[in-house]
Amino acid sequence: MTSESDPSTGSLQWILDRVGGIGEWFSEWSLKYIPDPYAIAILLTLVTFLAVLGIGEGPGDALGAWSGGVWTLLPFMATLAVLLMMGDAIAKSPPVTRVLERIAAVPSSPFTAVAFTAFVAMFASLISWALGLIVGATMAKRVGYEMKQKGIEVHYPLLVAAGYTSLMAYGHGLTSSAALIMADPALIPETFPDYAVEGIPLSRTLGHPANLLSGFLVVVSVPLLMGAMHPKSGIVELPDTVEEEITELIEDVESEPPLPERPLPGRLRGHWRELRRGEGLTVADRLNNSRLLGLTIALFPAYYFVDAIFFSAGQLSLAGGLAGLTLNSINAFFLFVAIVVWTTPIRLVEQMKQSVQTISGIIFQFPFYAGIAGLLTGTGLAEVLTRSLAGVATPLTWPIIGIVTTGITNIFIPSGGGQWIAQGPILLETTRELGLPLELAVLIEMLGDQLTNMIQPFWAIPLLAIANLRARDIIGYTTVAMILGYVVVGVTLTLFFGL
Repeated sequence: MTSESDPSTGSLQWILDRVGGIGEWFSEWSLKYIPDPYAIAILLTLVTFLAVLGIGEGPGDALGAWSGGVWTLLPFMATLAVLLMMGDAIAKSPPVTRVLERIAAVPSSPFTAVAFTAFVAMFASLISWALGLIVGATMAKRVGYEMKQKGIEVHYPLLVAAGYTSLMAYGHGLTSSAALIMADPALIPETFPDYAVEGIPLSRTLGHPANLLSGFLVVVSVPLLMGAMHPKSGIVELPDTVEEEITELIEDVESEPPLPERPLPGRLRGHWRELRRGEGLTVADRLNNSRLLGLTIALFPAYYFVDAIFFSAGQLSLAGGLAGLTLNSINAFFLFVAIVVWTTPIRLVEQMKQSVQTISGIIFQFPFYAGIAGLLTGTGLAEVLTRSLAGVATPLTWPIIGIVTTGITNIFIPSGGGQWIAQGPILLETTRELGLPLELAVLIEMLGDQLTNMIQPFWAIPLLAIANLRARDIIGYTTVAMILGYVVVGVTLTLFFGL
């Protein structure tokens, strides 16, 4: 029987055409109406300011709340900046780059190219959201390059959008801020209720069956959806500038394997071959290019990580395991890996210069979102918004209402940790009043918050910088993925807690 006469084949193609049409509609809409992430930050600040005035606060009080919040998240910003820099450095290191090259050659069609990019990015995000973000961008470029070399037309904006879906899966993984904060009583703010200050172990949040099942369903279904949205016409392939950049990178690596993946600047590149032969070495050159020196320092972050995971009060405690997995211990682990994969001090320093450029947009905009957080928490606006929705909740409806609430708040505070600090007490109190286990409040935060990342381009800044695209090029596609994510997470949490 031919495919034309197979009803199931016709039905599948009809579904793919409809999904593709939805993706194209949202894409065209976002190209017209979605501005730059900084413009969005300005608009959100103004909207929040007006909302504060709407609940009866005066302009002076609103400005005071903004001023009180604008610098409060600097320590948290520094923690996330280090995490992003290390993730960027690891993803761009020669060993990881070679692995990604081989992986990127696997897809053989537009559908598999997009679906595969999304799957790899989402899988990486389960280890670290920063790693998933950088791997997603890198995979989009490399898969786009490989497809172009094979003569297969693949829509590059959709590839990049597929890479960005990593940020709607990371909450299921090891770097969920809310889960990590609640796992360490020392990190729980004083504003949290007394019944929550002892913390909630990761086994009840990350290890909860609802998280495991919804995470599996998201990581499987979203890549298939992204692949199904590939357009039949109007395809925009990998830009020539990006193709030339990757070609040059491949030629550099193949001509001299020890050379860093990007050309070294200035005199360092001019002296590289001399350094390899040991000619004209100064003491400074020997120290800068010493693998022994570079790798020795890796022992320090390695000790921090091992001590946090396997020891408690100086005693071996294998049962502690995940309880020691905090933002600091994860940062220590990624610092260790970055040092090892770049081997010498100078190579790591040069890569850090590039990694800082990748995250500069986030560093610049972070104070504005901290100011918005100040407006929300310093005036009671966050409590008004959350309680207005929670007030109509029942044990059956709270999981869905909860993830909608956290998703909306995430648009204004696109930081899982910052949002949990602001919204966590209200979520915990509402969950407790409804007679539901406290871990549900954490699950609502870590799973609902991540979904609206698909329409909030703040965390897409590093990815867009790497991919050479704009936010409006990808948000149309990621909006469709977000809708599917809400269905999966909402149904799963309701089945486990609402029924």
